[in-house]
This record gives sequence, C-alpha cells and structure tokens, in this order.
Amino acid sequence: MRRAIKSATKAETAYHDRALGLGCVVCLRMGWKQPNRTTLHHRNIGDLHGQKQIGQHAVVAMCDWHHQGIPKVGMQEADMRELWGPSFQLHARDFRVWTDDQLPGYTRGTEGWQKYQDELLEEA
Repeated sequence: MRRAIKSATKAETAYHDRALGLGCVVCLRMGWKQPNRTTLHHRNIGDLHGQKQIGQHAVVAMCDWHHQGIPKVGMQEADMRELWGPSFQLHARDFRVWTDDQLPGYTRGTEGWQKYQDELLEEA
C-alpha cells in the first residue's frame, strides 16, 4: 500500500519544476526522442514498488513509458521495450540491472537516475 508523503515545500516544488524541465532523464541520457509526456517518479525505500516513498526531495523526471509503462500511442509493450529499454513499472528488476549498465559507477535503479538528473541540474 502506497503511503502519502507530505506536500512539497516551495523549494521542493522548484526542484520538481526544474527536473520536469529536463524531460525524461532516461531518454535524455540515451539520446532518444522521448515517446510521451514527462512525469515525476517519487522514489521508494529500497527502490521497491509499494514501499514508503522517501520524500519530495527524492524524485526523478521520467516519461510515461519509463515511469509507468504507458506505451506510445499505437505501439505495444514489446516494441516499446525494444526501442526505449525497460519500464520501471513493468520490468523493475531488468530496469535496475539495465540502469547499472547505462550509468556505470552510479547506484542502480531510480537512485542512479536521480543522481544523474541532479548533475544535469547543477550544470544548468
């Protein structure tokens, strides 16, 4: 069961807006044209679905595919995975391993993507 977290502060909302402004950090890193809209993934304890969310400071901007497994209109899941890699929602274990390959030296899974995202935001 997902537990609600406190509302974002002004500083956290500004961070969210800056992250969303990057677009999907997974697609950005891979040099892919993002297949659909950007949403915020609130990271969970242990990077596991259904666990308590860490907080408003622990978010990653991801497209609907990488975040929730929502395919681009007219495409099937298998085609999406082949073209855009695994979805965190649909293929969590594979996504973590794949992240390790795509971001060597970073932490696996969404923590690694947030670290990469934060580096991009610092450069901006």
